Amino acid sequence: MVSLSTPPRPAPARRRGRIAVAVVAALSVGIVLYAVPAYLVPGDVEPRVGVRDDVAIHLPFLIVHAATGGIALLLGPFQFFASIRRRHPKVHRIIGRTYLLGGVLPSSLTGIVVAALSVSGPIAVVTFITLDVVWFYSAYRAYKAVRARDFAEHERWMLRNMAFTFAAVTLRLYLGLFIGLQIPFLESAYGGEFESLFAVAYTAAAVSSVVFNWLFIEIHLRRKQAGRVA
Repeated sequence: MVSLSTPPRPAPARRRGRIAVAVVAALSVGIVLYAVPAYLVPGDVEPRVGVRDDVAIHLPFLIVHAATGGIALLLGPFQFFASIRRRHPKVHRIIGRTYLLGGVLPSSLTGIVVAALSVSGPIAVVTFITLDVVWFYSAYRAYKAVRARDFAEHERWMLRNMAFTFAAVTLRLYLGLFIGLQIPFLESAYGGEFESLFAVAYTAAAVSSVVFNWLFIEIHLRRKQAGRVA
């Protein structure tokens, strides 16, 4: 569901674009295979995050959020493969509709509930609620644009939306980075309590995954627009 009217880019730019999409696709699939199966075993779900036992809806909403988020992560990158978009537009539309209606829509809405019930602290709660809201909103704007056949606007909002989808990947990358950076200070700063270190790393990773993904895509869109004007 990306613009069909984008002007041809120079070969080096096309090559970099293909590489970027391939890397995003590989990382997305990897995270889905790592994180989502734990939520799909009936009666034996192993959540990757803390779940409030005193709130009955927390785990069911988390399962739906994770499963449909996995759909979004799996399908999202394939919307940006030019070969599918140009040679098989019907397939591109099917992928886009499934991504939005079967992935982003249910995952963002259930994600708001999951975020509100998070046990990871107020900063993480606000961050994840914000992410789910802008994730839903960017999907709505992308759908509205394509219905109006404004393909350039559709492309811009789909790129933003995919940046928010990809926060599920960068969250885990940043988490590993921030844990690794703090390990040398486990004893001196945290008294040997890894749980405290992990909590700090998780909050920092959550904020970074949203803020930096958002900044990156806005900078990319501005540079792209400036290139077209020039």
